Amino acid sequence: MGKITTLSAVILCGLIQAQYCTPTFQYGAGSNMISNVSFGSINNSSSTNSSTAQEYEDFTSLSTDLVAGNAYPIAIKGPSSTFPSDVMVYIDFNGNSSFDDAGERFYIGRLEAANPANALTIDSSIMIPANVSSGSKRMRVLKNTNVAAYSDPNAQNSISSACDSGLRAGQAEDYTINIQPEILAATEVSKDKSIEVKIYPNPTSGNITIRIKEGLEKYEIYNISGRKLLEGNSDTINMNSFIPGTYLIKIQTKDKRIITEKVIKK
Repeated sequence: MGKITTLSAVILCGLIQAQYCTPTFQYGAGSNMISNVSFGSINNSSSTNSSTAQEYEDFTSLSTDLVAGNAYPIAIKGPSSTFPSDVMVYIDFNGNSSFDDAGERFYIGRLEAANPANALTIDSSIMIPANVSSGSKRMRVLKNTNVAAYSDPNAQNSISSACDSGLRAGQAEDYTINIQPEILAATEVSKDKSIEVKIYPNPTSGNITIRIKEGLEKYEIYNISGRKLLEGNSDTINMNSFIPGTYLIKIQTKDKRIITEKVIKK
């Protein structure tokens, strides 16, 4: 019985250690919550009710696919009553249930004071390391009011860690990102030197144009997971609705030859 009890204790201890810690705020969330997170395919709006806002919200059921070695834009929105708020993002790239390792923290910036109805948005970008292992990783968005920044715009960041216990007022939200290996997109690109094809602009923020000497029969666009997103036969393709990231475009010529190219949406 003693051995069973000891084994149970070890297992329980392991489970506790695997859990992620959460930060604590002196004054709770109040009117200093995170109201929207936009990153990859995640576009999550959460409650702006100051009377029910929680210090921590678990949105790990929401995820986005990202490719190692690429940078992705991120936008965080939220009110900040009286004092400006610092915004940090943490990603547990090595999956050790800690956000404290080198290269896992990103300072997004500072949101000026605004009430929930007039909440502001701050934009930045996050680079996914090329050598990060594939799989699901936890991401934390953390927002905290900075009293010193009220009178000093150059005040230092008020957030010391993802599990800071000395925060003033704000909120933390956790999400999931699914890392795809950098090689995935590259190995799927086929080059037939006999086919003269140009795709521009690439990277693009909107439309792309295909110019191919042999004539375009049709195209198909896939995400990095291999799911077909779009097909057609026009030499101008509207990618405005695509989230930023890497895509594969499979082109079939009039003489039935096929070439696959990589397209990056900014």
